[in-house]
Order: sequence, then C-alpha cells, then structure tokens
Amino acid sequence: MRKSRAVVLTALVSSAAVIMAACSTPGQSDTTTTAATTPSAAESSATGGGSATSEPTGSASASTSATGGAGTAGDCAGTPHGAYDDPGAATGAVTVGYNEISTSFNGLTGHGNSVYNSNAMYLLQAQASYYDKDLTLVNNDSFITCETVSEDPLTVKYTVNADAKWSDGVPVDANDILLAWIAQSGNFNTAEAEYDEDGNLIPSTDNVSFDASSPGLALIKDFPEMSDDNKSITFVYSEPFVDYKLTLVGQLVPAHVVAQKALEITDATEANAALVKAAQDKDKASLIKIANFWNTGFDATSLPSDPALYLSNGPYMLTDWAENQFMTFKVNPDYTWGPKPAIEQITIQYAPDPTAAVQSLANGELQIIEPQATADVLKGLQAQEPNGITTVNGNGGTYEHVDLVFDNGGPFDPKTYGGDEDKAKAVRLAFLKAIPRQEIIDRLIKPLNPEATVRDSYQFVAGAPGYDEVTAANGMADAFNGNIDEAKKILADAGVSTTTPIDVRFMYADNNPRRANEYQLIANAAKEVGFNVVDGKNADWSSQLSNTKIYDASLFGWQNTTTGVSQMPPNYLGNIDGAWAGQNNFGHYNNEDVNTWMTDLNTTTETDAQVKLISDTEAQLVADGFGTTIFQHPDIVGFDSTKVTGVGSIPVVPAVFYNFWEWKIAG
Repeated sequence: MRKSRAVVLTALVSSAAVIMAACSTPGQSDTTTTAATTPSAAESSATGGGSATSEPTGSASASTSATGGAGTAGDCAGTPHGAYDDPGAATGAVTVGYNEISTSFNGLTGHGNSVYNSNAMYLLQAQASYYDKDLTLVNNDSFITCETVSEDPLTVKYTVNADAKWSDGVPVDANDILLAWIAQSGNFNTAEAEYDEDGNLIPSTDNVSFDASSPGLALIKDFPEMSDDNKSITFVYSEPFVDYKLTLVGQLVPAHVVAQKALEITDATEANAALVKAAQDKDKASLIKIANFWNTGFDATSLPSDPALYLSNGPYMLTDWAENQFMTFKVNPDYTWGPKPAIEQITIQYAPDPTAAVQSLANGELQIIEPQATADVLKGLQAQEPNGITTVNGNGGTYEHVDLVFDNGGPFDPKTYGGDEDKAKAVRLAFLKAIPRQEIIDRLIKPLNPEATVRDSYQFVAGAPGYDEVTAANGMADAFNGNIDEAKKILADAGVSTTTPIDVRFMYADNNPRRANEYQLIANAAKEVGFNVVDGKNADWSSQLSNTKIYDASLFGWQNTTTGVSQMPPNYLGNIDGAWAGQNNFGHYNNEDVNTWMTDLNTTTETDAQVKLISDTEAQLVADGFGTTIFQHPDIVGFDSTKVTGVGSIPVVPAVFYNFWEWKIAG
C-alpha cells in the first residue's frame, strides 16, 4: 500500500497489528493498503498501519465487532463524538515530507488502494469514522450518523448531515453511499477486471467489472432502502458481518460525477437518478460505463483540468499539484460537518530520499516528515533535537513480507513443471526457506529497535492476543528458518535440478534503500540454494502488483487501515463460485479450505473461533508456500516543534495525518 498497501488491523490484536487493504474503505478492498514509508509505515510498502507517543497506546478490541443493540443510534460506526470545538480562523502553513505522492482520487480500487492515496483523501474528505490516539473508533456524527435497526437480520441505517456537500455545491447524500456498495459488493460485476501487460486496467466493452471487492458489502444482497430526501440509506445483511461497524471507514466517491461522466448527463440530480435506476434495473450497458469511469476516471498524477475529478467534501480542498513534486491543500471555507483544522494550508512534498528529508526538516523547508526508518535517519533526527526537532519513534502497524506468484508460468507455477503441483510447491518452499529473515532483522532492524524479532504470523504482530496460538500451529518458524542445507534438500528430494540456476524475478520499490538491502541479502542466500534472484526494482511497483507477468516474487509491506478482523480474507481468498474474491491476493493463490475458512471468518464473532480459523489458514499458507512475513516495521516521525505542535502518529492509516485538525502553528 506510501507505497505501502493499506491493511486492516485485526480486532484480536493489540494496537500494532496488520492492515490489508485496501484497503481502508468501505469494506475490505484493501482492506489492506500498501504502505510506503510512514511512522507507521515509513516505507514503501503496499492502502490495509506510531501514536502520539513513542509507542502505540491503547489496543484494538473486539468492540469493532457486531455487538450493537437493535435500534441503538450512533453505536455502529464508532463512538459518536458530538460537536467539535471551533478553533477559529485557520492560519499558517505546514509542509509534510512523504516518500510517495498520490496517483488517484479513488483509493477504493485495487490499483488505487495505497497509503499515499489515502493520505490525500483524508485531507479532502470528511470521515464518517476515524481512529483517535488510543485506536478508539470515533464516529464523526456531525457528518454521518449510524443506527443498528435490527440484529436479525443485521440492518444498519446511515444518515448524512443535511448541510454536507461536495465542493461543487452538490449535496453529499445516500447516492454516494449507494455507489460504494454498487462498486465494492461484487453484486453487479459480470466479469473480473482485466489488466494489460503493463498492469493497466483495460476498459470493458461487454462486462461490468468494478476493480474492487468487499466481503462485508458482498453480504448485502438486497437493494438498500433510500429515504425520500436521499439523506438516509438502510442496508440489510444476508448474514451477520463481524466488522460491520467499519463499513464506512474511508472515502466516498461522488456518485453524481461518476454518473455525469459515464452516462454523459449534465445535471447532477438527473445523473444521480440515472445511477440509481441503472443499479435497480441491472442495466448492463449503463453499468459497464459506470464501472469503467469509477475504475480509472479519478486517476491522476498532477492537478486535473476538470475540478470535478478532485472534489472535496471535507476540511481541505486541493489547490495545486505538480507531478512528482507536491500537492497543496487549503481550508474548505464551507466545511462545518466535522473537526475544523487550525492550519490554513498543508502541502505534501514528495521526499523520496530519507536522508535528504531529514536535512530539509533541519533547514526549515519541511515541518513534518515521515521517512523510511533507518538507523541513519534516527541518528540524524536525534542530532537535531537541540534545535527543536522532535522524534516519534516506535513500532508501527506495517509488516514486511514476500509473496509468490502461482500462475504466471514462472518458477513457482505448476505449469512450468508439466502441471506437477508437488514440484512447484517444493520450489516455493525451498525459496522461502532460504530467505534469511533473522539476518535481515539483525542487520537492518535491530539498529532501530534492539528488541526486534522475526514475525512468524501472517495476521498477528508478536505479543498480540492470538499470536502465540497461531504461530504454534502454523509452522512458519521451522519452515522458513533460513537453513540453506534444508532448502537444498527440498529441491533435491523433489527432483529439481539447479545445474542451471532457477530464475526468480524479484520486485520491490526502487526508492527504498532498506528494501534494496533486503533484496541483496535474499539474493545472496538464495544463490547458495540454486536460485538466481533477478533484481526487479520498480518505481511503479504498487500499481504493478496485478501485473504478474513481470515478476515472480514481491517484497513490500501491508499497513493497517482499521482494527477489524475482516482485514485478513482479501489477502488470501481465491476463486469462489467462478469469481476472484481476494483483492489483495495478487499472486493468485487458491485453496478451497482457505476460501472456506476466510469466508467463515467474516461472519465469526467469537474470539476463540476466529483464532482457530486463522490458525488453520496460516498453517495451510505455510504448507503451500504462499509467502512469508519478515518483520514489523519500525516507524519514525520527525517534526519541528518550533514551527508546529500537536503532531503524533498511530499504527493505522493515515498514521501521521490522523489528527491533522489538532496541529497548530507554534508560538
């Protein structure tokens, strides 16, 4: 998802658990988001997660599960905040250095699900819910209120503030929430989204193919009920969904703009009505156009000439964007439905070099940075403490991992061995066993965190509830122990020759020094086993994750977007009833038992049962050679306390931006 993908932090874990995905949005596209470098994910990693103190405080609890009482207003999108204090007229400007910059105003798509897209949208859009410094889910009930109408069947009603509007003056309403369901539920898709050989989405001509998926929203089968004033919408779930309180954590895409552009309708009201009718009638021709525009119509790398593509309904409006340089946001004067910022202008400055970012902070060019965490960066920030530089340093919510590709004709694909599944599995297991996880920790992470350990769970961070049980069951520590001789034996026993080394194309971010070091350590170790690990560093690695024609293994990080347990399935679900269900499962791993367990996890609320499903899944992932986790990211935020106050971070997206409305100009 920065580039790090965003992921969601499980409700079972403590505050430093994992996000995928996408996402970070209604449901679970990501619900993992890729993380680039941030104090929570201060490096490029793939939209599903520091705190205001040096370590995350508080814990994610099962309070995010479906436990609200029927007919209870305000309990199903977090704790209602109530009215916010007015900070008065916003003043001053702050520049934040970040190692990636936006590529889309729609962070709900598979290719747009990234932390750096989430950062910009967090400034541009009002949030129905967000996390505070203790990772308590807070409902911004000045924007959207939520009511659990019934628990059987699970029925949830959302109501939008009558004053809320987009920056073009069109009201924010039920149509925008409806579009989130249409696009991410999968109920309207007639085929999967397809990509060309360069990893770009191919517009569909004969199928509805929204580039998104949400297991939670997929459980809403019936068309929702919308109020006459279009301010309320009521969803009925076909089954209970464990993380239904997180359904609206994330952005909304302006429905009227999608319909205006896709259906060539000028009037916003007419466009919204046409969108609703197309969905109600299952009008395939119209839905194809709507899906195509929703998928890519909001993608951009500089300020679009059409303001409709970057509308705001939140605290800031985008006023300038120079490609690969900066994005500038200024206060939205009409925004009253949520916390109002005290700082008039925030600029996100592209700062890919962490050492240069530290220097820019010291020089006063930047006031806040969230660089890749390295020992040199930490030393550089600490050296500036006498000059007012404050460092927030701790473990974040991003974890490093290597994933393999199962179906691209490469070294891990059974087709390469005449369909021999066992031989392909042996090659996967040998490669993963060769990865020197402990050496990576010792050489690259312990200089930042002397207590750092190898992470042996796909889902849980070490020390979190469930970690010990899952790691005792999954076998990862032994299977992927870095033993070269054992890796050689796996290949020999399977009859795999290494007379000619086995090529493995290895993709990672090209602007990340730590990832380059990891690649070199992995390549050196794997060479001893008989692998030739080809350097596949790529500036566009995040958007290329779906393009498995160009790589066989990938190295990146998943960052949390929420604290929900339902963040896990999008990473591992495969083909279910002829449709691909795992939006973050880029390597196309597919196992029927895992599909069943991960589907059940979405509707399982009892903690012990969740741990059992996760344990079974992880054991299967290890046995099949899905990939391996390596470490929990150390995260760093640096800020100039002589210029700005109130800065902190949390271990979920949006990390350092989580409380931007509490930032104040110092003095």
